[in-house]
Amino acid sequence: YLLPSPAHASGGATAGGAYLLSAKQRYNKRVVAGIKSFLTLDARDLGQVNAYFESSEEGGWEDLSAAGYLLANAFRTSSTKAPDALPSVKKWKAFAKEIELLKRALSKKDAEKVFSAYKNAEEKLDAYLDAVELPSGMELKQM
Repeated sequence: YLLPSPAHASGGATAGGAYLLSAKQRYNKRVVAGIKSFLTLDARDLGQVNAYFESSEEGGWEDLSAAGYLLANAFRTSSTKAPDALPSVKKWKAFAKEIELLKRALSKKDAEKVFSAYKNAEEKLDAYLDAVELPSGMELKQM
């Protein structure tokens, strides 16, 4: 006769702390790459800024926008807490809002507004980086 085989847990999305740790490790590299690319932009060079937003590669805005939110969400300590209530997610959204203003100015080819929006986004960035336990923008520029 047949004996039942033992069940093995996959440790998937319900694994709690171990999952969150691996999520942080998985997204950190992508976030750092995207932030470093952002910080090296010459905000007065509209072609360079536009290329950053058009890139779907790691280091471009498209990848950073996904990884940045996911990394912020990985700082949840309770599965019942809504992601939007997390300080790290709020700080990501504040940064992303400035990026949207930058993109809007870029679409209008308004160099002054692009530069101003870039500086505003840069100001919001350190609060996000601190919330997700990454080095400051100044430190990332030097890495």
